[in-house]
Amino acid sequence: MPDPKLILEAIAAAGLTAAAVLLLCAGLWRSPRPKLASAGSVVGLSLGMFIGCWWIGLRPHWPPQEDQDRLLFLLLPILAGIELVAAVAGRSGWLVWLLRFGIAASAAPILLYHSSYLTDLAGPGTREWTPTQTWMILGGLAAALAGVWMALVLLARRIAPAAEPGKSKGHSVLFAVAIAVAGAAITIMLSGYASGGEIGLPLAAALAGIVAASLALRQPFPGEGALSLGIVGLFALLVIGRFFGQLATAHGALLFFGLLLCWLPELPRGLARVVLVTVPVAVALALAQHKFAEDSGRTSSGAPEPSIQDYLDFGK
Repeated sequence: MPDPKLILEAIAAAGLTAAAVLLLCAGLWRSPRPKLASAGSVVGLSLGMFIGCWWIGLRPHWPPQEDQDRLLFLLLPILAGIELVAAVAGRSGWLVWLLRFGIAASAAPILLYHSSYLTDLAGPGTREWTPTQTWMILGGLAAALAGVWMALVLLARRIAPAAEPGKSKGHSVLFAVAIAVAGAAITIMLSGYASGGEIGLPLAAALAGIVAASLALRQPFPGEGALSLGIVGLFALLVIGRFFGQLATAHGALLFFGLLLCWLPELPRGLARVVLVTVPVAVALALAQHKFAEDSGRTSSGAPEPSIQDYLDFGK
């Protein structure tokens, strides 16, 4: 299990890598190059996350055998390829949204593949979900991902024309997703799946690095590709935390659907979106910490209050 110092180093590596790639792709040009900036954000975010995971020691296996392997080797690389196509084709391409809906429909099945929920691992009839339950749960998850994904992309498009280079309004949605991902990572770690939560920390850092670098650009930032990766990454974290860890459904719903608060009346500019999304993240963290403390108390009666090291060791 990595120590906190190693985790902080991985977070820094992920954020700096993502920011550097975006600046190299878009920051060196005098004239606006939105397609290059969008492609740079996708490449920078992907590279930053993988470097951060490698730094921590989370190295997937090939062929993919577990949920983390399928997330890092299948789901996110396929999505990154789609978003690179989207950067070239432009935001109005119908094919891009068709491919995104395909990702929304297949994300949960990819992560849950060959699990006890979908497969008779212990013999015929031993899977946990009936065929009806499988269709209902996977269909509900796909609809939730597609709905939140479309809502946030449309919001980002709505506010981007009004944003000015160097102003935060055009980046507030992406930064809100970064906060939600960081909150989900910590919540999953507190819920008993340490390595599953750790994957989210480099992703959150890379998202924050993209936001920081985009503030230095001389053009409004088209961060749709990075936003898509962040939303699907958050969804995947919550799925593996819920079905392979002990993440409570209510905590996951707060973290994911809390992003829709970004659509509340566009009152006091972009900062309000960040603050509003922080509220459900804080609530989910508080609930997870409370549950963690209760579970620790049951296993060791009379033990002291859990510390940071306790939560790092909890998911071993």
